[in-house]
Amino acid sequence: MKVCIAQPEYSVDYNRSDELFEKQLELFNQCDDSMDIIVFPESCDIPCLAKTREDAEASTQKYNQRLLNMASTTAKRCNALLFVNARSKAENGWRNTTYAFDRNGEIVGMYHKQHLTPGEVSVMKLDSDYSFEFSEPTVIEIEGIRFGFLVCYDAYFYEMYANMARKNLDVVIACSHQRSDTHKALEIMSQFLAYNTNAMLFARLCLWM
Repeated sequence: MKVCIAQPEYSVDYNRSDELFEKQLELFNQCDDSMDIIVFPESCDIPCLAKTREDAEASTQKYNQRLLNMASTTAKRCNALLFVNARSKAENGWRNTTYAFDRNGEIVGMYHKQHLTPGEVSVMKLDSDYSFEFSEPTVIEIEGIRFGFLVCYDAYFYEMYANMARKNLDVVIACSHQRSDTHKALEIMSQFLAYNTNAMLFARLCLWM
């Protein structure tokens, strides 16, 4: 199995959004049919730091559909399973969502981030109502492989791991935007997750300094 973990360039300069979104699309174009699984990071439809809700939603409106179309096209062209994180529209607003695409470029499942950061709730006003009720871990089975999911902040809530382990996962997809821990700390947490779930972990873990 050949796995591709994409690492787009990221900037705190919101004015670079168009430039970096196009560079991100080029990373999709560089994927080829030698790849079995392709993973892109969190918030791919917000390619630069958005400090306000207005900027974040403007990015989502501008880039979200283009991103999902490119993800679909890439999965089909490369005959690969593809996972990408972006926003999805729900009844109560936008959600932080990981999309799963099959080899035909079809969306076969979605995972909504369970532990939103305070800023996502109070500043970005993402829909969080669903996260206050108990839910079983999301499992998306594709071609007999059982995929589980985490997004960024989710990874710090270790009590989730035991419940995920009960689902007999084969792979955990962990999309991340930025993490303030050292590389060593990220490595240890990732090993802890893989050990406790008895699953392979495919993660994009960016160090934020």
